[in-house]
Amino acid sequence: MKNYKCFTLIELLIVVAIIAILAAIAVPNFLEAQVRSKVARCKSDMRNLANALEAYFVDNNKYVTENSDLLGYLNESERAARGFRWLTTPIAYITSFPLDPFTMTTTRWGKPGAYWWYNWMERNGGQLWSFDAASYKDYPWVVGQWAWGIWGMGPDSIANGYLPYDATNGTVSAGDILRLGPGGKFTN
Repeated sequence: MKNYKCFTLIELLIVVAIIAILAAIAVPNFLEAQVRSKVARCKSDMRNLANALEAYFVDNNKYVTENSDLLGYLNESERAARGFRWLTTPIAYITSFPLDPFTMTTTRWGKPGAYWWYNWMERNGGQLWSFDAASYKDYPWVVGQWAWGIWGMGPDSIANGYLPYDATNGTVSAGDILRLGPGGKFTN
């Protein structure tokens, strides 16, 4: 009888089972890290947009609105689709417009994954989504006469305008990531 040196079926099944167990441990940790990374990116992008909005305010003594002179010739959907273009042209307060990492596949008016923008002082919606002043009764956790707000959909990729994202509820929990301008604050 010949003595073959090879793996038996049992040995192969044990190796496959060990690999499956390791993958079951590693994949959720990787996905959690990926979500935390996207949240950090979203907050960083919003901070950059906020800095650009405030720099625009310093130069022009007003915040940008969808009715800014640069966009006055466009209809509502075209103005919204322009995003924060007035922050990039003609003076580059920000070099490019960041996309919300949680809505990269979502499109509104032909632009994928953009953050939402609202200028409270002018009562004009801007970046991709317009809210009227009456809509803010749906946001009881925001108090104060804030100058502007930037919304990102958050890890659930659903617009939960009334619910701020909090990682302590679970990394992939309901809620929007947002940043409010001067005068805005959150209630607990």
